[in-house]
Amino acid sequence: MLIKGNSQIAGIGAYFPSQIVTSQELMREIRSEANYGLAENWLNEVCGIDERRVASAEETPSVLAIKAAEIALNNSGVSPVEIDAVIFCGISRDWIEPSVAHKVQHELGCTNAISFDVTSACHGFMNGILIADNLIQASNTNNVLVVTGETLTDMTFDYMKQLNNKEIPLKNVLGTFTIGDAGAAMVLTPKENPNVGFQYFNFYTEAKHADLCKFSLRQQGGYEGQMVMGKICSLIVNLHKSLIEQTYRKLNWQSTDINHLICHQAGKKPHIRMANMAKVPLEKAPISYKSYGNIITATIPANLYGIDFKKDDKILLAGSGSGASISQSGLVF
Repeated sequence: MLIKGNSQIAGIGAYFPSQIVTSQELMREIRSEANYGLAENWLNEVCGIDERRVASAEETPSVLAIKAAEIALNNSGVSPVEIDAVIFCGISRDWIEPSVAHKVQHELGCTNAISFDVTSACHGFMNGILIADNLIQASNTNNVLVVTGETLTDMTFDYMKQLNNKEIPLKNVLGTFTIGDAGAAMVLTPKENPNVGFQYFNFYTEAKHADLCKFSLRQQGGYEGQMVMGKICSLIVNLHKSLIEQTYRKLNWQSTDINHLICHQAGKKPHIRMANMAKVPLEKAPISYKSYGNIITATIPANLYGIDFKKDDKILLAGSGSGASISQSGLVF
């Protein structure tokens, strides 16, 4: 699905909890060498993930989202009362009902904003951007706050307990050891110039692969499901390959025009494959996985936040999530 962009980014924010847990600490906890024949540095060497941030009990998804949103609002120059819509896009939630966006709206003082949640696994933030962009195009909306807060390391620790109790095979859940916690936020406003901001979105879903990465709550508490990382990562890269030339044609870009490739990051190997897929040098594809792990829906906005953009920089955003869903978007600063 190709959709013309109508918005630009006015401000971005990211927030990371202070607690650091290393990959070797996780592997040591499940006695990876003795129990599974995997070296304690396997996550470091194979996935490229050295450590991740872990939220405290007080740092709920809304708290991480609010802290990131405060930064984004400050950077945008937009006041909370000027926000017309708040969209929360995380997998993690403070509660089942109401939407987490309601808490974000209230705590930030966005009293004039409609508020709702949207979820699409790791792809959720890109869906939030698309909805915000269309609100701006279709109504009198001027300022949309898209936020996320992810605290899914609780899944990692739950599966560690299940592994230590010999309840599940490691291969089905090893992907959860790549996860890190983070918050991110973005303020979107109407374009001031058609040549800046989001140019086009290209979205695609192939839902027959939903079982490759699927989780639910167990009746006895905790999580059940699987994350088959090798298959899901290969699938995602292949889906991106099938769309990239169409995306470049619509944007009227060559791969050599791109200043930055910002893509979802599950680890080192898929990140390299994504850069090769887009024909973009790896040095133009900033990484967050090494120090933060797979930060789920926060990945793309957090990586954007970390870049010092120059005027007219061209950015290719490559989002993905289990399901499987992908998107490619052209953004000009």
